[in-house]
Amino acid sequence: MAKAIFYGVISLDGYLAAPDGDMSWAEKYLSPDEDFGWMELISSSGAMLQGRKTFEFELDSVPDMERILPTYVLTEQPLKFDGLTIPNLYFIGGDLREVVKTIMQKHPGDLFIGGGAMLVDTLLVMGLIDELRLFIAPDILGGGTKLFKGSKVSQQFKLQSSKSYESGLVELRLRKSGY
Repeated sequence: MAKAIFYGVISLDGYLAAPDGDMSWAEKYLSPDEDFGWMELISSSGAMLQGRKTFEFELDSVPDMERILPTYVLTEQPLKFDGLTIPNLYFIGGDLREVVKTIMQKHPGDLFIGGGAMLVDTLLVMGLIDELRLFIAPDILGGGTKLFKGSKVSQQFKLQSSKSYESGLVELRLRKSGY
């Protein structure tokens, strides 16, 4: 059965982005020798869903990024991107339950949730994420964008596994209770 999976890195104090919205703080943990389960996730996924701010960060950081998976950007401002033509990129809006259902019906496989915080938290509150693959970095950002706001992750998910990396990252894989 296909799952909706969030994959991302957060600071030790729970922030996805620094106070200025910058997410590049986590790039120091990237390694050519370790893919952190990235290819496993890409191989099992039929599509990706991400929020507008995360997409804009990627667009600024890596404007010519190749979209391996069909990538859907959740936005209420699709005209903001009018004229942008990137293969495998789609803008979508509306009720999140319908958005997730539509994407998963159209693209067999897991749904890779690529951020950002508002999208992930809303999906969690609505019970639409089945698995969390969180990478906890040993950084204290002290402010910024918290990943978890209104959701009760500890009540919804159970730890399945953990793994430590030489870089200092610790991966936690959590599944929705009863899944």
